[in-house]
Amino acid sequence: LFERVVWAEQDVVDELSSLFSATFKERWLQDEGFSVYLNELCGHGLNQLSHEPERLEEERRKTLQQTQELAFHNYKTFVETAECSREIFQDFNEVEGHVESLLARLPVFKQKCETFQKSSHDIAASRKSNSVLLLHHTKLLEILEIPQLMDTCVRNGYYEEALELSSYVKQLERKHSELAIIQSIVSDVSQCSQLMLTQLLQQFRTSIQLPACLKLVGYLRRLDVFSETELRIKFLQARDAWFQGKLNEIPADDRETL
Repeated sequence: LFERVVWAEQDVVDELSSLFSATFKERWLQDEGFSVYLNELCGHGLNQLSHEPERLEEERRKTLQQTQELAFHNYKTFVETAECSREIFQDFNEVEGHVESLLARLPVFKQKCETFQKSSHDIAASRKSNSVLLLHHTKLLEILEIPQLMDTCVRNGYYEEALELSSYVKQLERKHSELAIIQSIVSDVSQCSQLMLTQLLQQFRTSIQLPACLKLVGYLRRLDVFSETELRIKFLQARDAWFQGKLNEIPADDRETL
């Protein structure tokens, strides 16, 4: 029964809507309150319908009066609300401007972050390298002083120690030949070895005994500059030069006697 009543009321509303379609606005027809009001009108008698415009006018007047009184008593609130809305709008505009500026700077910021990250990695690697260098500072200092130490040994006749230093440098060269500092040390040590070679050959031209000659030959073999045949030739040439020098020191008369 209830559903029938509802359908009946809806039929009335539809009928009125079709009759006054030119008068009713579309948004009125979509308003549920408007449909309810039309149903109420359908239930009014003729007397009530005749007084309905007056009632509506009176209700409109009261609503307008209440609205005016509300505006009068709360005008400060309305003004403050308007000012607040204006400030909020301005703040939103400023925030929007800042956001746009931030978005425009993000690519540059990203690039700088990447540059900083790369620099940080380089600094970290350099710091690690410096830490390792500090940890092995004493040993590295000893290696760097090898050329000077070998030069001192050669000039003072400490050939055994000089040969040990030369052998150690050759080991370093085999392990770290790609390092420039090692190449520099090898070059300096080679110059010292050349100086030692010159001194050793020069001693063959002096008055030395056989044990000393054998010791010098041993040093020359360890230098690994000459082959065995070349070493013998160098030895004989040097001793012959010493011998010829001694012969030249003998007076001519004594030579004939000899």
